[in-house]
Amino acid sequence: MTPELEIRELDKTDKEEVVEMTSDIWDGRDYIPDYFDRWIEDGGFICGTVDDEIVALAKHTWHSDDILWLEGLRVHPDHREKGYGRSMIEGQVDYIDEHLDYRVARFLTSDDNTPVKKVVEDIGFGLKQKYDYVRIDDEDLEEMDPPSDDEVERVQIEKQADEVIDKVLSSKELEDNVGLYMEHWTAYPVEEDLIQDRVENGHCYSVKEEDTGKIEALMFMQVHDIYESLSVTFACGTHEGMKELFRYGLKYCLEEGYERLRLKSASDNVIEAAKEVGFSYSDHHNCTLVYEYDKE
Repeated sequence: MTPELEIRELDKTDKEEVVEMTSDIWDGRDYIPDYFDRWIEDGGFICGTVDDEIVALAKHTWHSDDILWLEGLRVHPDHREKGYGRSMIEGQVDYIDEHLDYRVARFLTSDDNTPVKKVVEDIGFGLKQKYDYVRIDDEDLEEMDPPSDDEVERVQIEKQADEVIDKVLSSKELEDNVGLYMEHWTAYPVEEDLIQDRVENGHCYSVKEEDTGKIEALMFMQVHDIYESLSVTFACGTHEGMKELFRYGLKYCLEEGYERLRLKSASDNVIEAAKEVGFSYSDHHNCTLVYEYDKE
């Protein structure tokens, strides 16, 4: 029988133990050590302990006044397959139910993570949406030549936030994504403030119609330095317009030396355009799932 976890907030004194615990996760490339200080300051960074030893971690973050995002689930490598993953998920839900006034909690996992899927479904999470996950990895990038300047000549950094807001909020692609924006392993609700922030920080690229000057297609793109990768976090518009944008992303990735280019989307239009540029499914993590828990 698995011992019950004691759930508590982490603090700065736990950093050394957490860094050691996560040092071999994902071949030593876990982002938790880099995020530790930020998450401590942000709050909602909790752990499960047995006899004062940290055996599991989790984080909850506010995405709006009533929506929580659950992330950062980890189990100590020496304590796996003992039921602590289930205990940590259950403990986190009990913790937020007791301490926080929220309406909905969301959580993302890969489609092949059967144990976690079973746990969250048992607790009462329902599947909100399934997202295809396509990418171009380092071994494929090594065989590719950068697209020519002519192939991406219309791409520009988009500065007109109001036009971007109108384009994104009215798009079929956002409807397909059930209103969420897939930034790395986090799904943010798409709101005007988020779009404004991404435009102001230079993350939005567009191609425009020659006759009207209106946005034909756009994408948001972000660098993840920890993984030396580049992600297309959202795209919408015409098929050919998105292909030109994705070729620009590929060119940028190759010229800057990133190890992979990634995209998650629930829109068939987006995925098909990406595949025509060279994106493909990998041997694992072909799909990601967003689950939702309604407190009420």
